[in-house]
Amino acid sequence: MIGHEWAVEQLRRSIGAGRDTHAYLFGGPAGVGKALLALRLAQALNCEQRPGDPCLACRACRRIERGSHPDVRVAGMAAQAAGLKPDEAARQKELKIATVREWQRDIALRPYEGRRRVLILLDAERLSEEAANAMLKTLEEPPPYATIVLVANSTDLLPTIVSRCRVLRLRPLPRRQVAAALEARGVEPADAALLAAWSGGRIGWALTALEHPEALERRDEQLAELLAVHAQGRTAGMRWAEQRAREYRNGEQELVFSWLELWQNWWRDVLLTAAGCPEGVVNVDRREALEQAAARHNLAESYAFVARLGRAAQQLRENGNPQLVLEHLALHLPGR
Repeated sequence: MIGHEWAVEQLRRSIGAGRDTHAYLFGGPAGVGKALLALRLAQALNCEQRPGDPCLACRACRRIERGSHPDVRVAGMAAQAAGLKPDEAARQKELKIATVREWQRDIALRPYEGRRRVLILLDAERLSEEAANAMLKTLEEPPPYATIVLVANSTDLLPTIVSRCRVLRLRPLPRRQVAAALEARGVEPADAALLAAWSGGRIGWALTALEHPEALERRDEQLAELLAVHAQGRTAGMRWAEQRAREYRNGEQELVFSWLELWQNWWRDVLLTAAGCPEGVVNVDRREALEQAAARHNLAESYAFVARLGRAAQQLRENGNPQLVLEHLALHLPGR
């Protein structure tokens, strides 16, 4: 694990003292390390050499890492979509009750090789209402040999689910810690600092970007297009909204959310620049453009658009009409 030392130490101590609980909820931003922490917990509970502090080298640890251990089951949106056709998989928006039912059947089985049966459910914030209610009974009366780990990009789940779990909220890492981890993998200091800034403290995002440089090129192209949309005005904004709405309806919801997040980060940077706090800027490679934008727009309108972008993302998650939500953004570009 990189970072989150407090969470690792809490889990280590509770396992060592025999006080580990039957259900956990790991919450935090996407790419911050929640799924890896869940995997490390499964290894800690079943390690053959050092229970409570996984060696990562024994047969059990290696099998859990590869996803082939019979007593550790991982489910989520990816597993739910695995057997579907590509267009059907793209339309999956929530974890369905069938996925939870199958996952629950595994809980009823006693450990085959390990000491504990560990069930990890990714994307728990996307549980349908029916699936969330079905899970409550398992959380209320879990088998004594099972540990349930819910992994969610937020802890905004049913209060009855949250109350039955031990909640660990993982926070973004300090920028210097992300940069140091990248440098340890051979990245040049200047590139590591830039990638750490772009990551927003999400070490998983930074490591994935390191393995897929084409994603960084796509990010740069997206930001350039967003800046061009603002420069060209509402007509260009409406065309952009129509394209994104089409993507959303075609099942590319995460792509649309990435556009909104990138745009929100840009206007947050404008706010920070205008307020004289450049050390918090994410787009450190575009400081000149940020200074120009900060000089053109007052704090109130920049802040209003940052808030509007956040509301747009929330409205889409609540099944708002994507065309109307995105067109509303285009009609309220700052300075227009």
